[in-house]
Amino acid sequence: MAANRAQAEADADPRYRLALARSQCALGELLAKVDRPEEALPHVEEAVDLCRPLADTELARHRAVLAMCLGILGELLTELVRPAAAQAAKDEAAALEREPADIVAFYRGLAEAAPERRRPALAAALHYRASWLKQHDRPDEAVPLVEEAIALRRALAEADTDPLRRIALARSLCFLGELLGQLDRPAEGLPLVAEAVELRRDLAAADADPRRGIALALFLRAQCRLLLQLDRPAEALPFAQEAVRLWQRVAESEAGDRRYGAGLAVSLHTLGELLAKLDRPAEALPYAEESVDLHRAGIGLLGRHRLAGALRTLGDVLAALDRPAEAQAAQDEAAALDGETEADDP
Repeated sequence: MAANRAQAEADADPRYRLALARSQCALGELLAKVDRPEEALPHVEEAVDLCRPLADTELARHRAVLAMCLGILGELLTELVRPAAAQAAKDEAAALEREPADIVAFYRGLAEAAPERRRPALAAALHYRASWLKQHDRPDEAVPLVEEAIALRRALAEADTDPLRRIALARSLCFLGELLGQLDRPAEGLPLVAEAVELRRDLAAADADPRRGIALALFLRAQCRLLLQLDRPAEALPFAQEAVRLWQRVAESEAGDRRYGAGLAVSLHTLGELLAKLDRPAEALPYAEESVDLHRAGIGLLGRHRLAGALRTLGDVLAALDRPAEAQAAQDEAAALDGETEADDP
């Protein structure tokens, strides 16, 4: 546990906080089993305290571990004959296992009773429900929920200097911007994503770890997509270039992690495609070629359909450079990959 605590204190990466939370829960359960619940309680309470801010920022990712910690806390409090507190912990743990709409209703009730403590959780639940609606092809219904989440998160970020408040606000802003783009309202979505980009740029600048630039790179890509929807490719170019630089820094610093190479592959594809659209194929070519190479290396993570897309872009660039044989070879390989994908998904 000492190693987990040292990592969590030295590195803001959520996985270290979660590792410490799990260790604290495991120790608490062990102490409870040997009939030492009073000693177990502070360990499990700390686990909940570690998980809650993360769940308030990204409920989809951290919901399960928070529910686990709350369930253990509820059992301990029952053993210590604190029935009201035990029931509250058990109720929250059970609520987190329900459908997104039920989670929103649960936290809305808590926020009405204790707004200062529970508004972050309500905002997270609203974002979670909106994301679920988007995934189930109901984007129109998602918009008012994420707008409410943004209003809550903006007020929280203005009142609290904790970086997690700004991270949560940026996530909701970017999500709504992308949602509006999906609804063919990119002009409304663009300023929201631009604000999210500036928030994440400030956060990334304050942290020397290159991994802190990943969220910024993803938001920059969203900004590029909206600008392309608005037929403003020249304005999108510097954002695509910045995203590539960020992914390159991460991939170089974490060479053993293939996920970062996959992220760089997608970013290079976006940049190559954009330069081709701007009729600059000679500049696009090295990015398109590197993107194909990285897509090949990361095909297990990215899938054949993404490799096919990168090959099509490479083919278009080669055709624009009057290299027809190479262009045709890239297009033929892309078509073959598309056929394999269709065979896998009849």
